[in-house]
Amino acid sequence: MPVVVISRQVGSYGDEIAKMVAADMGLELIGRDGLHKMALKCEVEYRDACKAYEREHGPGFFERIFFDRPSYFSLFESMAFEQASRGNVVIIGRGAQIVLWGFPGVFSARVVAPFETRVARIKERFGISSARAQDYVKTYDRERRSLLQSIFMVDLDDWGLYNVIFNTHRYTARGAATALVEAVKQMPPVPAGESMPERFQALALAKRVETAVKSKLTSAEARNIRIEAEPGGILKISGVVTEKRDKEKVEKTASECPGVTEVENELVVMDSFRFLG
Repeated sequence: MPVVVISRQVGSYGDEIAKMVAADMGLELIGRDGLHKMALKCEVEYRDACKAYEREHGPGFFERIFFDRPSYFSLFESMAFEQASRGNVVIIGRGAQIVLWGFPGVFSARVVAPFETRVARIKERFGISSARAQDYVKTYDRERRSLLQSIFMVDLDDWGLYNVIFNTHRYTARGAATALVEAVKQMPPVPAGESMPERFQALALAKRVETAVKSKLTSAEARNIRIEAEPGGILKISGVVTEKRDKEKVEKTASECPGVTEVENELVVMDSFRFLG
């Protein structure tokens, strides 16, 4: 069940390559259309953030304040895990290479090209002037980078995030796609007995519950909460909260989330230690 993640610069042929890789390998392509359906399922309070994630447009000043909320980080992690849980997919960008890095069966590629090459391609594609094409490329580069750094606080130029970095300066989209398909085929197989779809489904559930729980707490408290899930919807909650009522609030919120069958609440209440010593 290969999961192929393709991060790309605008004008690098990344979108075209992703479509070709999906078609050549018989995989489902998850691009903007697939993410639009996921964005529509987001809770109302997260709808704007989900739309920004879908469009890959970086947040402005006030949006960056909201992106500082820990619940947003969990939300976008859950979306990446949900995509991967389908198996046999090609995921286009949006930080999936960050969330899914290191998991068996996941291949991550970064498609790049020199600035001048990308400007020339955009100019030809849209029939616009060189100046407008330069502005277009610069804007998209800046906004994609801003969005992902706001969410994940990771540098996209950290080449350790990728199995392959492909410079398409001297390649057609077809040639690059063929090369990437061969690279994916050389990926080590998933260890016997390990079900990655189940594992990703459990991770997606844990992160969805984290999103719901952290939205009910202050940012400081939310950062101290950790939620793990096992197949079958069994949750384990750990961390520290200030008061007993917060522990109860977390458990109630988690237990009401769709897909949860059991909650093991191991939260530590700071009130318990207030008078010790």
